[in-house]
Amino acid sequence: MKKVFIPLVIVGSMLANYPALAVKNSEPHKVAGNKNIQDQKKLKVVEDLYAGFFNKHDISVAQRLIVENYKQHNPFVGDGIKPFLDFFSQNFKDNPQFSAKIYRSAVSGDLVYVHVLYKNNPQDRGTASVDIYRVNNQGKITEHWDVNQEVPEKSANDNTMF
Repeated sequence: MKKVFIPLVIVGSMLANYPALAVKNSEPHKVAGNKNIQDQKKLKVVEDLYAGFFNKHDISVAQRLIVENYKQHNPFVGDGIKPFLDFFSQNFKDNPQFSAKIYRSAVSGDLVYVHVLYKNNPQDRGTASVDIYRVNNQGKITEHWDVNQEVPEKSANDNTMF
């Protein structure tokens, strides 16, 4: 009995500590209690940034959602809210139809991941991006990383980038 019990305890412990190892069923994975609520709040902060700032070009949305000492990992934009706003204000002037569409998202701790299509105008094939935002417990974006790839005219396969 002990020989069977010990491996069961080990496997059970692994599944409890690493939900990604658990067998998935047809029900969506539910995160217990407050963690799920916190994850939803952090995702909503990023969704609000896209809806109001990137799609409506409302600068006040970014001013409300991003901290003053925002840390930027994109090499084309400086640290802080001012360089971020300067960069995108110019981009919005140059591309008045600039838009962003979130295709998928995930939250892990204080990080929110979004898979996005950015377009300068409706005719633009666009840029595929994975943006990662650090969102603090006060609902403010404190840090950003991104990986970008232009959507090509032709692909070596029939899969889309989204």
